[in-house]
Amino acid sequence: MAEGITGWRLHVGVIFPTPVPPRPIREWYQVVPDGIDIATVSLTIQQLTDADMEEAVKGMERAAKQLAKFDVDVIFQSGVPPVVARGPGFANELADRLSQASGLPAITDMGGVIDAMHQSKLKTVAMATPFQQFINDRLVKYLASERIEVTHNKALGIERNTEIRRLPIPVEYQTARKTYVEAPNKPDGLYIPCGGWGSVHNIDLLERDLDTTVITWMNVMIWSSMKRGKVTGPIHGFGKLLASL
Repeated sequence: MAEGITGWRLHVGVIFPTPVPPRPIREWYQVVPDGIDIATVSLTIQQLTDADMEEAVKGMERAAKQLAKFDVDVIFQSGVPPVVARGPGFANELADRLSQASGLPAITDMGGVIDAMHQSKLKTVAMATPFQQFINDRLVKYLASERIEVTHNKALGIERNTEIRRLPIPVEYQTARKTYVEAPNKPDGLYIPCGGWGSVHNIDLLERDLDTTVITWMNVMIWSSMKRGKVTGPIHGFGKLLASL
């Protein structure tokens, strides 16, 4: 573990697919215990097209090497669309590549989500995203390969990241709630990917309102990073996953 002013308990290096939105950084420090810090590197995705996503994948190993120079303890790759574009199994391959590049433990967003769903015993989920439907379709296929069925999903159809970030925070809550309620049979849980919309504060609200378990990129990033860094202790007020630490 790196010791010093920054991240004296755990220093997490995060590869963001786009320039870092300020809200997730603010919310990170609202959630994590003292001594757990974050350093970030951004990739080049401007819109969720295959060309932009493939270009981002090419830059991930370089980003991991850059973060390693800042004394981080673990690498977390944020963003599921570039991973599912490569098909089932790529999350594990990418984690290995990032670990080899940085010399550090590495976690992918998709890999962390799958681990969290398995630990939470979620076999069926409803899924709400701001993405275009073709990305949702890839997510459905990827999760199916890990024995997790998406029984109902909703895509808002947005391509540009700047437009996703303009969505008011309640849109995530409203879209996710509607998607869950409209599922033909009550799912075991609710999955909300994408760091560009919504808020970690929606997680507990949705869990209480729907009596379910909510998995998002944000609670997975914190949960998986702390577990890998062997810094544990329940975090309350932000849903069941973080309370399980």
